[in-house]
Amino acid sequence: MKIQCFGDSVTFGEIDIDNGGWVDQLKRSYIKRQACLTRQDISVYNLGIAGETTDGLCIRFEIELKARIKKGLRSLVMFAYGANDIVIHKNKNIVPVEYFIKNLKQCIQNAKANDCEILLIGLTPIDDSIDGVANQHDKLRYGNDIKKYNSALEDLAKETESLFLDIYDEFNLNNKPSLLSSDGLHPNSAGHRVIYRMVKQWLRDEINL
Repeated sequence: MKIQCFGDSVTFGEIDIDNGGWVDQLKRSYIKRQACLTRQDISVYNLGIAGETTDGLCIRFEIELKARIKKGLRSLVMFAYGANDIVIHKNKNIVPVEYFIKNLKQCIQNAKANDCEILLIGLTPIDDSIDGVANQHDKLRYGNDIKKYNSALEDLAKETESLFLDIYDEFNLNNKPSLLSSDGLHPNSAGHRVIYRMVKQWLRDEINL
C-alpha cells in the first residue's frame, strides 16, 4: 500500500524535534515492522508543507498523487488541513470554509478517480492563550473556527464516502496544554505521539495494516 499524507506544518512535523512528527513516526513504524521482509509492501510519504492552505494543495495535488500511485497496489490519501485556512485576513478566513470544502472535494474526486481510499484528519485545537490573539507573525486564529471547519470536514467525509478522524476531542480529553508547543498552535512531541497512535489505530481497524 502507498500512503500519501498531504497537509501543512503539523503533517510536516514542525516543532517535534524528538521524533520528526506523526507522519515520520508512522513511516518508521512500518519500516521497522517490515525490516525482516525481502520486499516492503507499505510506503508512507510525508507531503506536508509548512504554511500551506488547501488553495496550495489544489495546485500541486494531481502531480504529487500520480507520481506515487502504482497500478495494482492499494493507495490511501490522507488530508490534514485547516490550520492556515482559518487564519483571519481582512476580517475573514484566508480560505473561507465553503472554499476549503470545495478545494478538498476537488482533490478527493481526483484521488477517487485514481482508485485511492481517503482519510480526512481533523484540525487540532489551539491553546486558549492564542484564541483570538495575533501571534508574532500577525496571524490570528479563533477556536470556534476550528470547530466549524472540523464539522464541515465531517460532513464532507459523509458526502464523499470518505472517512474522518477526530483529533480535536482527543486533545481536549488528554490535557490539551500538555500536548501543544509553546506557540500554542503546533503539537509538541507528546501531541504528535497522540496523533500517530490515533492514525496507526485507525489503519489497523479500517485498513487492516
